[in-house]
Amino acid sequence: MDVLSGKKILLCITGSVAAYKSCDVIRALRKEGATVRVAMTSAAEKFIGVATLAALSGNDVITTLFPGTPKAGLEHIELAIAMDAVLVLPATANILGKAAGGIADDLVSSLLSVCEQPTLFVPAMNFRMWENPATMQAVETLRQRSKYILEPESGSLASLHEGAGRLPGLPVIMNGIRELFDLPLPLNGKRILVTAGPTREPIDPVRYISNRSSGKMGFALAATARDMGGVVCLITGPVGLPDPAEMTLKKVTTASEMLQAVLQELADYPYDFIFMAAAPADYIVREPYPKKMKRQTSDLVVTLSPAADILKSIGQKTTATLVAFALETENGESEALRKMADKGVDFIVLNYAGRPGEGFDGPTNQVTIFSKAGGKVFIPKDRKDRIARKIIDVLLSDR
Repeated sequence: MDVLSGKKILLCITGSVAAYKSCDVIRALRKEGATVRVAMTSAAEKFIGVATLAALSGNDVITTLFPGTPKAGLEHIELAIAMDAVLVLPATANILGKAAGGIADDLVSSLLSVCEQPTLFVPAMNFRMWENPATMQAVETLRQRSKYILEPESGSLASLHEGAGRLPGLPVIMNGIRELFDLPLPLNGKRILVTAGPTREPIDPVRYISNRSSGKMGFALAATARDMGGVVCLITGPVGLPDPAEMTLKKVTTASEMLQAVLQELADYPYDFIFMAAAPADYIVREPYPKKMKRQTSDLVVTLSPAADILKSIGQKTTATLVAFALETENGESEALRKMADKGVDFIVLNYAGRPGEGFDGPTNQVTIFSKAGGKVFIPKDRKDRIARKIIDVLLSDR
């Protein structure tokens, strides 16, 4: 289950060109099950439309202290009290100064003067505004009052200058929101690569060889690693699952495509953990038919060749903690240990096919984790997202 599910977030948008990036944050929060209410200053309306924010949040957007309603002048008070947390994004130098000085002369500053909930400011401004002594003092004052302020990123700014002032990336923002709720982030800043799902190896343009992997275990690992603060890339074969929020998602079809996607990620980034939870094909059709084969009365012979061994292909290309999965029908422990040694992985997670509540398709699993150091941990049957959390906890405790 997403850790932000059921949380009520008040998003305050102020007048910065980075206001459009609030759309990505709203999408990510709603995908994780949070309720988002939006309030915005008149300056923010110059950069992004009310209709867009209302459509994305699924709620009316508050833009004035005195709307023409029976509760005119009180909506912002009720809203400020009802929320679980407050997010000011983008936070301009103006709103930082107002909040620090106790000024309440517009909608957002008035909301902030009432809110006692955990509050996160995500600055975005010109580098000289960020370095202005008044802004620096406002940030220090707010932090002394237990407000959370993220550091802006350095880089090219809207003014074409270089310096600190860019809105932080989505994973940094989402981890900041999680910290508002005191959620532990043991993977904060770590890069996590996860593979999931089956592959499909073509026989002809309409037929293929595949397996029953649903991708649920891999998707659960990716979402759990994200919720624990990780920067996640998920490479998945064809599955019937909704796209997860707040991570890089790469979709592939064949084992060869999955291998190439993994190798490209390892060439681009230094990963800390790699979870090979996918079930790529062990064999592929040597010569797929170029056209659809017609039904015949005689037997059909299809020649299969070994597929590329993804695990063996990446072992020497990364210093990440490498975690493999072994799905067996018999002799599970001996097969898992053999595979761990043969593939050169740090951990292997054993589960069985054909047992009730385990393996393919279902929402639950039951696993045993082996480490190359000789460790063995059994995790009894549980929902796959909770199994994922326990797997990661075992890995972290073994390091």
